[in-house]
Amino acid sequence: MDIKESVLRSLEKVSNNLGFSINEIKVEIPSDFTHGDLTSNIAMQVAKSVGRNPMDIANEILSAFPKDENIEKVEVIKPGFINFFFSQKYLLSVLNDVNSNTEYFKLDVLTGKKYIIEYTDPNPFKIFHIGHLYTNIVGESFARLVEALGASVVRANYQGDVGLHVAKTIWGLLKMFERDSISFEELKERDLVDRVRYLGDAYMLGFNMYDDEKDKIAIKEIKELNYYIFSLHIPSLERKEYFNKYEQLNIKDMYFEERDWCLEYFERIYARTGTKFDNYFLESEMGQKGLDIVKENIVGKGKGIFKESEGSVIYKGDPNKGLHTRVFINSEGLPTYEAKELALAFKKYEDIHFDHSVIITANEQTPYFKVVFDALSQLSPEIASKYLHFDHGMVKLPNAEKMSSRKGKIIEGEWLLNETKTTVEKSMLESGRWDGQDISQVSDTIGLSAIKYSFLKVSVGKDVVFDFSKATSFDGDTGPYLLYVYARCNSILSEAGDLKVDFGNKELDVYSKELLRSISKYKSMLLSSALSYSPNTLCTYLFDLGKTFNTFYQNVKVLESDNSAFLLSLVSVTSKVMKHGLNVLGINIVERM
Repeated sequence: MDIKESVLRSLEKVSNNLGFSINEIKVEIPSDFTHGDLTSNIAMQVAKSVGRNPMDIANEILSAFPKDENIEKVEVIKPGFINFFFSQKYLLSVLNDVNSNTEYFKLDVLTGKKYIIEYTDPNPFKIFHIGHLYTNIVGESFARLVEALGASVVRANYQGDVGLHVAKTIWGLLKMFERDSISFEELKERDLVDRVRYLGDAYMLGFNMYDDEKDKIAIKEIKELNYYIFSLHIPSLERKEYFNKYEQLNIKDMYFEERDWCLEYFERIYARTGTKFDNYFLESEMGQKGLDIVKENIVGKGKGIFKESEGSVIYKGDPNKGLHTRVFINSEGLPTYEAKELALAFKKYEDIHFDHSVIITANEQTPYFKVVFDALSQLSPEIASKYLHFDHGMVKLPNAEKMSSRKGKIIEGEWLLNETKTTVEKSMLESGRWDGQDISQVSDTIGLSAIKYSFLKVSVGKDVVFDFSKATSFDGDTGPYLLYVYARCNSILSEAGDLKVDFGNKELDVYSKELLRSISKYKSMLLSSALSYSPNTLCTYLFDLGKTFNTFYQNVKVLESDNSAFLLSLVSVTSKVMKHGLNVLGINIVERM
């Protein structure tokens, strides 16, 4: 039992002995160290129910609270908080535990649980933009957080390889071949990035033509292409007369080859960000299953939750639940995103039999998911109960408009990666402490830390503004700053050479004590961050640890003190905690800076 749990159990016992009735006692870590290492508002909770002064109740609890060698002091402050301060004995035990226990960071809260976490979800035939990069980074942090608690995680990626966006791209591509006087064979000779960007330009051409609604022939051709491409994956679809035209144009081979380009390009980005997916799902694989699920549950069949309407099949969402009506099979007989999403839910469960399924998408998809999950809850309450959907806000640059690949205002994920790396390289060169070889080896790592930390330190659901100058700074609340703290620890330990590290029982000065107080909270903060899917909580903790360490370093002469061996032990465990925390966030460390 950890100390937080121990304090909680003691409060429960005291509360019962005093005759106080309370549903849930909360013990939390205060944001201000002057308010103790742990704090509880139990007195205010009780006071509210019994109509008494919370300060009187807090003092009553304080008087009855048992002595604990791990707690140095317990105090009551207005309006009724009870604060607990760790003893030096406990802090030194943490120091020894971090150093000597190889399983110190291991938590087993979720051991035996299987999670599938779906994230990134880019669409082939469109550019991988910074929204996809954000979802990739947040999703990977979710996976690592629950893994840190002992869960088994399947990383999944659902990629949209069918739909109007594909038809618009191929239509635009055919027009661009004419405009640019090149052939598909000539395009194939280009670099992968150039090919993918050419597809992105083709998509914008097709989208703008379709969106303009003036060119009826273009709209007709795009709809034909869409149906034809769906038919490549759903044999049950009726063959149309115009198929001959697209077969003569060799659209089938073109489609599959271009899809492969995009998927290969995405893999390059995943490798760069450090993500390795276990399962890939394609929308094209869900089409037939989605059609079957919906058709088997039309009114009069199965669960009877879908209804035919004007040639389509719809699901009428309950307005009282904030839901609206959505089409699951369109008038052409094609499965919509909704039908394919239902199929994906069943496919995931059939393949993986998970305990929890987590999905991260942009918040603009939230209304859509609400309807899908409502339908799923009627088809399979068991599967629906295991789902959890997180939405995120927009990712922007300062003063930039909302990102939209449809109107050509897209910000590419790879561009952000490259620009951030370039910004870091420039800073490193200006410092004069790096040679060219070192820069090429570490600038990408530091740049990635800047992006990942900037994304993760903001609460999931809020908009993110990425500022190159602020994010890549080695000072302040940034990824590079945390890497610098870790590298400084390593530098001190390296400079100490053969000097032995002493984890013995020493009297703590104020700076050493504050550093140990910070270190002692790591596992609780990690647990809280993981259970609430809040990587920003862990970011805040690591930044506070970094600041506390730098205050310690500036005020304590580690290598010049008579107590150097013990002080080095503090440096050593700080580096271990920082490294573990950064790894959970998906941020690689740099040994020297």
